[in-house]
Amino acid sequence: MKLKKWLVALIALMLLIPAMSANAATGAYVTNVTSNSLTLLWTLQSGENYVHVYKDGAFYSTMAGNGINVTGLSPCTTYNFNVVSGQSGYSSTSTSATTLGCDPAPTAPVITYTTSPYYNINLSWTSTNATNYDIYKDNVFVANTTNTSYTISGSISTAYTIKIVAKNNTGQSASSTINATSPGFSNSWTANLNAGNIRVGAALYNSSYAFSTTMYMDLYRVTASGDVFVASTSVNLNPSQTTGGWYNLAYGQPAGTYKVTLHSTYATTSGASLGNF
Repeated sequence: MKLKKWLVALIALMLLIPAMSANAATGAYVTNVTSNSLTLLWTLQSGENYVHVYKDGAFYSTMAGNGINVTGLSPCTTYNFNVVSGQSGYSSTSTSATTLGCDPAPTAPVITYTTSPYYNINLSWTSTNATNYDIYKDNVFVANTTNTSYTISGSISTAYTIKIVAKNNTGQSASSTINATSPGFSNSWTANLNAGNIRVGAALYNSSYAFSTTMYMDLYRVTASGDVFVASTSVNLNPSQTTGGWYNLAYGQPAGTYKVTLHSTYATTSGASLGNF
């Protein structure tokens, strides 16, 4: 009989041990904070199966794991979280966090641009309160940058719609859009020539798959007072056509330094040579 009473007392004592020694879910902390969401994490103790999560004193959710994604929050707001065990004898762990979005919203970028041979659009812009920028070309995302300048490459003599979105931690954004056209081809070569007839040699390529184009070749005599126009010629190219050779420019010219400028909407060349014939 005494043994039976002793066993009953021992069992009762063992049942009391979790309630007396069990710790709460511990180490509550917050990560992945945005302007409207965050992740709340904690550690369950041995024997603890689930917890109740409270946000600013109000019940939010019951969880069996070690974390929860909290959504639907307001920007720039401090929230208090309490993680309470759902079992008797376990206490709680608490933490707090402030959502992003306390910075003023960025202003819409003011965009300027230049072009450079033969496909580049060199963008620059100004904006206040922005930390980074998304760049789009014809509504297709190109890049994200923290700089206030960027060069977009495209096709020769092609119009593009460029959009820049200014962003910061508010989760808000402001955008500006411009239309910009990449430049056509233009380049010059010089040579010292003997008296006589002058020609230019070049391999030409029409980079357009859809349009015919013309390569213009303008010859200048380089003098101390400036370039003096001498003569010009041109070559027509069909879409995607490649051609080349020597093209006559002028006859009976004096010896001196000459410059030839080749320019076209779509045609390009990797180089040109001036010579006598």
